[in-house]
Amino acid sequence: MGSAQPVEVIWATYAAPIIVSDSVVHLLRSHSFTGWSLYDVTVHGKQGELLPGYHGLAITGRCGAIDWSKGLAEPKVYPARVSTVWKGLFFDPASWDGSDLFVPTNGNYVCVVEAVKKAVKKAKVRNAVFEALDQFERSWDL
Repeated sequence: MGSAQPVEVIWATYAAPIIVSDSVVHLLRSHSFTGWSLYDVTVHGKQGELLPGYHGLAITGRCGAIDWSKGLAEPKVYPARVSTVWKGLFFDPASWDGSDLFVPTNGNYVCVVEAVKKAVKKAKVRNAVFEALDQFERSWDL
């Protein structure tokens, strides 16, 4: 995905698999994080060469549906237009299974607990981005 060097996390496209390197798997296992499993994938480099040491990451942890009514519609100014963004990604905490990695039942948003974020940042995993749920913005022209 545009890098000369393979990165530890590969995001294929929206609603598509998350591909992680052996180092990420080791990180998740060494911290005993829950809510994930692996499946086999084949990754090729830009020249078609096989890149070993990658796995598909399935998020098995769950929480209930995102409750869009708890977010806020806010205007966002872009160079050519003003749009509306929906700020906040909220769900009923009682619906969460307690996993360290989880997804809501009505969305493709991967959520993690703070300990996962800290471990990934400390390990300097490339191509992993985190955003606080209350700061999440989704374009939503009303």
